[in-house]
Amino acid sequence: MTRPDKWDLRLLGLARHVAQWSKDPSTQVGAVIADKKHRVLSLGFNGFARGVRDLAERLENREVKYDMIIHAERNAILFANAPVDGASVYVWPLLPCAQCAATLIQAGVGEVIAPSADAERAERWAAQISLARTMFEEAGVGVVELEDFAED
Repeated sequence: MTRPDKWDLRLLGLARHVAQWSKDPSTQVGAVIADKKHRVLSLGFNGFARGVRDLAERLENREVKYDMIIHAERNAILFANAPVDGASVYVWPLLPCAQCAATLIQAGVGEVIAPSADAERAERWAAQISLARTMFEEAGVGVVELEDFAED
């Protein structure tokens, strides 16, 4: 299969749409888990736990926000109503962090598809992305980074 195919583009576009539901003022992330037949198993975006208020003083303070937020990939795993063994996870706007990579691996995900990070994100998240790539490679999880997925 040549990457990206129409399903990669559709499902990554859906992850991009879901990311807009996040109230994070700096990085809105969306994740879509789909099975081998391209059926959506779950969606997730980064945000606070159910019932926890999205207060500006929490969202705008990175230290507090990082301690409170649930990443999109984890939310998608938590909300899945079916096993995700062998499924694909589409993540917008960049590859998962190391902790989300570990969670996806443990859940049995087979591949991760994301756009290549823009220069600013690639620099800010370089260590996390590198560690996630290493973990995915060691665990046999495929990684596809789409170069030409426009962010406009």
